[in-house]
Amino acid sequence: MKNRLHYILFSVFLAVFLIITFKGLLTAQPGDENVYYYMGRLAAEGKVPHKDFFYAHPPLQVYALSLIYKIFGFNIIALKLLPWASTVATVFFLFKTAKEKFGKAAAIASSAIYLFSYSVMFNSVFSFGTELAAMFLVIGAYFLFNKSSCYTAGFFFGLASVTRLLSLPVILAILAAVFISGRKTFWKLSSAFLAVFIIVNIAFLIVGGNSYFSSVYSYHFIKSYSPGENFREYADIIKLNWILFSAALLFVFAGEKRKANVFAAASVAYLLFLLGLKKLFGFYFLAAFPFLAILGGLGIVGAYNRLANYKKLRAFLTIFASLLFLWNLSSDALFLHKVGYAGFERGDALAEAVELKSNPDTMLFGDDSVVPLLALMTERRIAFDLVDTNSQVFESEIVSMKETLESLKHKDILFIARSAQGISSFGEVRRFLNEECDLLSTFHDKLEGSYLIYKCEAT
Repeated sequence: MKNRLHYILFSVFLAVFLIITFKGLLTAQPGDENVYYYMGRLAAEGKVPHKDFFYAHPPLQVYALSLIYKIFGFNIIALKLLPWASTVATVFFLFKTAKEKFGKAAAIASSAIYLFSYSVMFNSVFSFGTELAAMFLVIGAYFLFNKSSCYTAGFFFGLASVTRLLSLPVILAILAAVFISGRKTFWKLSSAFLAVFIIVNIAFLIVGGNSYFSSVYSYHFIKSYSPGENFREYADIIKLNWILFSAALLFVFAGEKRKANVFAAASVAYLLFLLGLKKLFGFYFLAAFPFLAILGGLGIVGAYNRLANYKKLRAFLTIFASLLFLWNLSSDALFLHKVGYAGFERGDALAEAVELKSNPDTMLFGDDSVVPLLALMTERRIAFDLVDTNSQVFESEIVSMKETLESLKHKDILFIARSAQGISSFGEVRRFLNEECDLLSTFHDKLEGSYLIYKCEAT
């Protein structure tokens, strides 16, 4: 029984994680994930990302979602199981990596602080793509550092890179560490990684041409820069996940620093990289969280062992830290159930209005946080397959606002706007709606604000 205690604890962690996140698996909500779900639908119909519709990332996530869509159709639970299963797979390989390399205690500590970090729990039921890339990164790290299987590790690093380019700083940091320690290992690892990365990129460059390069690469360099917003986002993530970051700082007490230095290098490299991004979102941090959790697990075990001669103090600190962890977990879980997984209060009413005020051939357009979800719920099409209408797409001029609005004049559409947010924050969009369309309905959502449905007919 004692030899299996770590497996029992790990199973308990997974059970608690499922209990906390179960509501999120059942709940459709407005947000970027619906953009990717609708793109999965397009890919399932045979359309090619970058060639047939704008997509700002490498293609793997869309094709993973398209496979789910082909099997289940629009099933919110099935679609949300992709990020959820990716998170579970991540913590499983994190657990195996830490156990085999650093011991059972480090594996348990690392798994707990990773799995119950606020951002991990919240994002486990939202398909932003980073959770899938993080899974491939951790699997790759496991095969590299625990199994010395360079080709397999490189393959998974390649999959991460064609899921989200954000994974590249972590991969490059690991490649640099491997290069220093052994050239033969480096060439095997890098060749497998580059084989996947180059083949996929060349294939989509051939199919998508300049649109692939401009949407996946150029677009991210020409976004508007908001240092103030980025700083606030960075600070918020640290506050929300303070236990993970605090535990990672305890790495200074770890007794096996040398074996974990590569994880520290990858974490630092990634966190510094995020500071230089034009636009920063909370879920971007997920790629570093597994490695920070390993550092934290080692730090906790190291600090505990250093107090071996102070048994009463160690017992007190252990109880205090455990109670603090449980209090934080309870607080986060309660907030997630009340707010994070609250759902879409007016979603059904909006979908009903779309069905009543249009025919099946009427297309939808507008705010990217809600239009893709409504299109999936009502089986409507989105005009021009322009699913991602966030403001950066138009500000960067990857997509022309003027040409888009001109083309909309020749379509029968329902335009769903969200107060003065998103696409409706542009003055030319508001003028278009006032001059070319009729306001049909207004819906107020307590969490999301007001949604306005306009009817725009062909001229």
